Amino acid sequence: MLKKENRLTKNKHFKFIYKKGKSKQTQFLTLVFVRTYYQPFKVGFSVNKKIGKSVVRNLVKRRLRECFKLIQNNVNPNFNYIFVAKPGLDKISFWDLKQEMENILKKAGLLV
Repeated sequence: MLKKENRLTKNKHFKFIYKKGKSKQTQFLTLVFVRTYYQPFKVGFSVNKKIGKSVVRNLVKRRLRECFKLIQNNVNPNFNYIFVAKPGLDKISFWDLKQEMENILKKAGLLV
């Protein structure tokens, strides 16, 4: 599980990142990121109701958190991130999801 200091929890923080941030997209994920001057970085995960019922959405969020946990040491700490799941993400394997997350971070130039 991510440390509490690395989690985005407040709705106003999500809204700020959506409003001011830049985004990159792949087939299954959208990444919204904004530069931060505060340490440590924060990350949030958003899963829409189009993905499925609550059991499926929670499974997707758990997978996203675990994938990010595996690669968080390689991520630029000067940005805050939101990963938004797209329909179809629930059908891919964990390792494909990890690869998708690495690809979107490389595409944004945020992987160290």
